[in-house]
Amino acid sequence: MEDRESMYAALFGMDEDQREKEQKRLIARKRKRKGIPRKLVLCNEKLSTSDSFHCSPAEYFSNEEGFDLNKIGGDFVPCSLIVCSGEDIISKITSFVESCSCNCYIASAAGCVARASILECGTASTHEGSYEIVSLTGHISMPLNLGRSNGYGILITLASKNDSVFGGYVSGPLMAKTNVQIVLWRFTSPSAKEASTSGAESPAAKMEVS
Repeated sequence: MEDRESMYAALFGMDEDQREKEQKRLIARKRKRKGIPRKLVLCNEKLSTSDSFHCSPAEYFSNEEGFDLNKIGGDFVPCSLIVCSGEDIISKITSFVESCSCNCYIASAAGCVARASILECGTASTHEGSYEIVSLTGHISMPLNLGRSNGYGILITLASKNDSVFGGYVSGPLMAKTNVQIVLWRFTSPSAKEASTSGAESPAAKMEVS
């Protein structure tokens, strides 16, 4: 405080030239103490996006060294199935898998079921009523030695009207009470892909999923 008052008193006691010199000296000392920020250098070069952002996932991974998409199960395509009221959800999915000769992974489902056979803690139980589907996930594969797929790889979670939630692995028929929409991924094996390119048209190409 005393230094500021003495500085101001010294400035007012000086003539105009001395005052300007003293102000320049104080400004220079202040800049030296705090430092002068560097000037911002703008880059005029245009940023170029990589070509990998403009290609499909199959093209991108096929270009990677040592990574063959066909060796890990082939291509995958999203599909949507509508199961009408009164139909068996598992039978609808398995018939689609058998007609396509492919493997499928169930991502989600929306709707209500009237009858569900569920395997809970090693015990099979059947629930009848009106249950909303909370989640439906799992896989259905096409066995080479069997003529039909099974639904034991499907996990379902249901909610009743009194807000109780239960679930387990599907062990039997899963009857739809309302129209149920199912979203799944269809995996095409390399053998099926080669067969389709050899001239025989796959049933999946003729089937229109709604």
